Amino acid sequence: MSTLAQDPSAVIVMTVSDPSPKWFTGRKKSTLIVARWVPLALVGLPVLTLLAIVIYPTIWMFYHAFQNTNMIRLFRNDWSYVGWENFATIFQSERFTDSLQNLVLYLTFGTGVEVLLGTIIALILYEVVKSNALRTVILILVVLPMMLPPSIVGVLWKFLLTPSNGAVNHALLNLGLISTPIEWFNAGISLWSIIIADVWNWTALPLLIIYSGRVSLPPAIYEAARVDGASGWKTLTRITLPMLKEVIAIAFIVRFMDAFKFVDLVYVMTSGGPAQSSELPAYIAFQRGIREFNIGEAAAYSIVIFAFSAIIITLFLKYLKKVLKSQSIA
Repeated sequence: MSTLAQDPSAVIVMTVSDPSPKWFTGRKKSTLIVARWVPLALVGLPVLTLLAIVIYPTIWMFYHAFQNTNMIRLFRNDWSYVGWENFATIFQSERFTDSLQNLVLYLTFGTGVEVLLGTIIALILYEVVKSNALRTVILILVVLPMMLPPSIVGVLWKFLLTPSNGAVNHALLNLGLISTPIEWFNAGISLWSIIIADVWNWTALPLLIIYSGRVSLPPAIYEAARVDGASGWKTLTRITLPMLKEVIAIAFIVRFMDAFKFVDLVYVMTSGGPAQSSELPAYIAFQRGIREFNIGEAAAYSIVIFAFSAIIITLFLKYLKKVLKSQSIA
């Protein structure tokens, strides 16, 4: 009889006591694909850039909002602390109050019309236009104004709205809609001329956002609606628009935030006039800081604009969340 048959545990002893292979010398060291400094650079450079162009200027702005800083004192390094004086000057100014009224008007009829037109055009493109080639051509034509710099748009519309020989007045006269040319840059309607140019320039942005949202809606819901005999109007009001509420809200918030830094069209088309009738808060901050070198007051204007926009957007988001929760969407 063999040794294994006589002592079965010998196999176990041999297995346990079997030494490691001769070639095994320890855990193999891992090899990095890139050098160790590459991840640090990829993270560190954006952080340094953020500190340089966002965080530091913001801290600098908050500091000088409480100082009597102007350009001369800034170079001489002799500004002094004045507390809330810059903010008191802003809130006591009729110029600021008028600019807030202009901002409300612009937000209502500028941003609101852009989102409304963007929604209508996006739904028409998806529901009515069946040819993909024609749909692509229309989308390109609608998006083209958004690709132009706002300064170029301002110059273009300043020529189009020229009272004497502008193309808009010429077309309205030929159509018989007006009997005398409209003075587009008078104190009463100068802001409306800016709103018209801005609507032409930026309607494409909410259009693209809402069109993308419509494309992403599941087709099975619409097939079920057709089987149930739902009309086109009921499908629009009961299915499409409720499901696009969040997307439309995002488009509105994006344009709403842009409205608070609306300077270029005002500067190019009217320069805030006539008689400061088309000024917005951001344009006043630009005037006080860049043109009049009152840096302390311009910084205070920036903080007021930031606080006002943050409060409005926060309230809007809370309201939207409440509405969606009541509809069991959020």
